[in-house]
Amino acid sequence: MVQAPVGWHCRQCVRKNAKKSPVIRYRPGTGTLPTLSQVPVTMGLIGVCVVIYIVSQNVDLEYRWEQIGGNEYYLGQWYRLFTSIFIHYSFFHILLNMISLLIIGRLVEPVLGKWRYLAVFLVAGLGGSVACYVFTSPIAQSAGASGAIFGLFGAYFVLARRAKTDSSGILVLIAINLFYSFVVPGISWQAHIGGLIAGAALAAALGLGRRGRHHLLTDILAVAGVCVVLGLPLLLAPGAVNLG
Repeated sequence: MVQAPVGWHCRQCVRKNAKKSPVIRYRPGTGTLPTLSQVPVTMGLIGVCVVIYIVSQNVDLEYRWEQIGGNEYYLGQWYRLFTSIFIHYSFFHILLNMISLLIIGRLVEPVLGKWRYLAVFLVAGLGGSVACYVFTSPIAQSAGASGAIFGLFGAYFVLARRAKTDSSGILVLIAINLFYSFVVPGISWQAHIGGLIAGAALAAALGLGRRGRHHLLTDILAVAGVCVVLGLPLLLAPGAVNLG
């Protein structure tokens, strides 16, 4: 028997109930922030971006990896929709993005889990690239992890609402960053909005933050569904829309 707050429970019942209702160790707005060792995907993503930035200073990775509008996509260079997430133009660019990723990653990764967190990051980055493809000039250059980071902002908002914790802080953060995106020249507000919507949509589709088991098949279907929706503009749009 195991002592409980009220009475005693048999060990078999405790194990059975633990399987049905897994404990979420950290929820948005509550608890203590995890250590860096407890967010391996976030640290791994930061490491990848830093290494690629260092290499790109000596190798012309910007030309080969960044997303440069719709013309390259039509030439079959679809990989730019993803590889552009990890390219940064300057030290200041990567510094701000990696600080933001570290902060939001420590809040979100423990709740989503490693694989769902990575899926939200990549799908949000794809959403940012698709938005750039549709709403910018065909020759416009766009790169950086900020679209994916905005997607994590959106996912955090969904998680906070589901956990019934204060979400005003993340809303203020999103509003400030979007305002900054619109008023400062050279920042892709299209990527930020596209990533924000894609990240929030995937978080909602995964049902993250709810109690109960998550099945791998339903998670895969959720990711695939959002990717299909994001892929429609690539198939239907005749080319990038020039807003300039």
